[in-house]
Order: sequence, then C-alpha cells, then structure tokens
Amino acid sequence: MWLGGPGWWRRLRPVLFVAWLGLGSVVTLAVARADGAGGYATHPASTLALAGGAMGIALLSRRLADRGDRTGGGWLLALAIAVLAYLVLGTLAVVAVTAESGMAPLLVGLWGGWWPVPLAVLQLAALRAEPRARRWSILLGGVVAGAVVCMALVLEPVRPFAGHPPAAPEDWHTPVVTDVASGLVGFVVLATVLLLARRAVRVPADERASATLNAAAAAMAPLLIIVCIGTAVASDPGDIAPTAGSVAYLVSLAAGCLVGAMALIASTDAAANPKAVRWLLSGVLGGYAAIGVTLAATWTGAALRPAGPLLSGLAVATLTAIIGVAWWRASSALTGFAVPPVVHPVAPLPGPPVVPPTPPQPATVSPPRLELLSPREREVLALVAAGARDAAIAERLHLSQRTVETHLRRIFTKLGLESDGRRNRRLLAARAWLEATNTGA
Repeated sequence: MWLGGPGWWRRLRPVLFVAWLGLGSVVTLAVARADGAGGYATHPASTLALAGGAMGIALLSRRLADRGDRTGGGWLLALAIAVLAYLVLGTLAVVAVTAESGMAPLLVGLWGGWWPVPLAVLQLAALRAEPRARRWSILLGGVVAGAVVCMALVLEPVRPFAGHPPAAPEDWHTPVVTDVASGLVGFVVLATVLLLARRAVRVPADERASATLNAAAAAMAPLLIIVCIGTAVASDPGDIAPTAGSVAYLVSLAAGCLVGAMALIASTDAAANPKAVRWLLSGVLGGYAAIGVTLAATWTGAALRPAGPLLSGLAVATLTAIIGVAWWRASSALTGFAVPPVVHPVAPLPGPPVVPPTPPQPATVSPPRLELLSPREREVLALVAAGARDAAIAERLHLSQRTVETHLRRIFTKLGLESDGRRNRRLLAARAWLEATNTGA
C-alpha cells in the first residue's frame, strides 16, 4: 500500500497536519455558530467542504510523491494548504469579530481576499509541465499576490459591524480597486488556460492526454470565478439568499480544487488509464455546463416571470436541453482529441478462403541503434523504461524538466521514432531498451 512501508509516519506528517488543523477549524466554527455567529463562514456545509477538500488533496499529494514525482507532490500539498488556509482565515476572522479584536478588520479583509490563492496554486501546478512558462508563472504569482494584499488592506465590512452576522455577503463594501484587482486575476487565469490549451494542441499524440489534463486542471480556476458570478446572479435577479449562494461558492471551490488535483495526478500516467482521462475531461466541461444552465435559467426565469410560470418553465427547459447537447458534443470532441478511440478490426464476410497478406510487423527499434545514445541519454531511457515520468526523471538525475524533454527528443530521433501521430514513441523507445538490455546490448 502506498501509505504503508518504512517511514510512513514521516511521509504522512503533512497529511495529518492538514487533517488536525482542518478538524480544529471546523469545531471552532461550529461552536461560534452555536453561540450566534451566523454567515457563510460558519455554515457546516462550507466548513466541512473546505476541510474535506484540503484533506483529499493532501492525500493525493502524498500519493504523487510516493510515485517519485516529489515536485508534483509538493505543488499539490501547497494547493491543500491554500484551501485549508481559506478555512483557517475564516475561523480567525469570525473569532476576532466576535471578540471585537482590533485585528478584526485586517483578518476579515485577508480572508475576503484569499479566494485567488487556491486558484493560482492550482494553475501554477499545471504550468510546471510547460518548460517555457516560467516567466508567465512568475507573472501569475505576482498578480495574485498583489491582488490579495490589495483586497486585504481595502476590503472591509460595512460599519458598524456589530449586529451583523460575521462575513455576511450583503454587508461588504467593495471599492473600485478591489474590482480592478479581481478583473486582473480573472484575465491572467484565463490566459493561463489558453497557454496550456495551445501546448496541448502542439505536443505529439502520445503526450496529448497528459497536456489536455493539465489544461483541464487549469480551467477549474476561471470556472470557479464564473461560479462566483453565478452566485451573484442567483441573488439578483434570482431570489436565492446571498448567504446560500456564498456557501455554494465555498463548496464549489473545495470540490473544484479537488477535481483539479485529480486531473493533475492523472496527467502523470494518462496513457495507462484512458477511462479516467475521459471522465475527468467530461467532468470539467460538465462544471461549465452546470453554471451555464444556472445563469441561463436565472436570467430567463427573471425576464419571463411576468409572462407566467408555464412560458418561463418551457424557456428554461429548452435552454437546459441546448446546453446539455452542447456539453455532450464538446465532451465527445475533447475526449476524442485527447484519447483517440481504438479501432477494432471488422470480421470479414463469409466467402471463399483467401490467403491473407503478411501482416505488417509492429514498429520496433533494432537494438544496435541504442549504441548511438550518449551515456546521459541511456540513463534517461532506462528511467523511461522503468515507468518514470519527466518530472521524476528530472529530479532523479538533477536536471531541469526542459533538459529531460530535450534528451527525449534526441533519443526519439536517434532511434528513428519520428512523430507521426499514430505511434507512442515513448512506449516504443522503452520497449527497445528492454529488448536490448535483455539480450545484453
């Protein structure tokens, strides 16, 4: 088991830290709610979702690290801590407001402006697979850090705060500068998705599923921003209470980050589990379809409300059906792009016996070609044959991921494995190495 083995206690310490801190925050907020501290920060659904999401992501980070990808495991652990910090900051803000502490304005502002941090960490984890995106990663981190500091200093509850439930969404004052910061964050996270989508289109066919999953994980960030907009629309022109909408957003944040983490861990071994790739891609698109149905139904229902429930109900049902069909077609196209369907041969019709032609031999690489590889390229190919991904190879050999990719391209070229979209070059190269080493080459 991946949680067992020697040194399991040391490996599980970060997971246990997340679990205990999450449990302590949930209990503290439950006690505060029982004492009359209302609002969405103390709602059981939001607190349990944030704690459970952080715990699930922490477990995934440990699993990825045990596979040999410590860099990827570290990014997922950072994502778990970012989600957990949302819960912890909410706990500190509620306690400070209840106790009328002088730190309350700063803590409430920091908690209210923390929402971009989990989104940014999720996208930075996805960007680690793009060797040329280092400058963009620095820009993304800088924009989000500046936005959080800005909102922490400027965002504050409407005065007087006494008498209002802590963190009630209808009791906030949002200056123009916070709206500008939020818009800038939205722009950079959307641009990150487009950057990763562009990479997914350009990579060889055997790397397409992994690159598409990275783009899908990054796409959870703009989706969660749209969910935030959707909760506002559900409040006006919809009739949903603002607190209920904010609870839904926090639950969506925890679930979205967990799904993004699952997509990232699946991207490290996408070729071995195409079914998981299809499910995850369809799930991410399903999130966009669900929020599209919510927005369309709310606006349409509000606009046609004077015409009566029958007409508005028919319009909402029609829009839901259209969005559902669009989701189905988009999911089929995206999963077909990432994981091309396997074509099975059709049985021939009965007839006179025909001598079948000699079937083509499977593409292989002759062992003597391995003599063309340099010692470093042999080390890289040996790790590929052992099942290691690029990040794990880079960490093992103390190289950058970009250098590993360069070695792989040279290996494919020397072994005559040019990209034609029909062969898994990585698998063929690994097979050549195993055949050669088994024969003593």
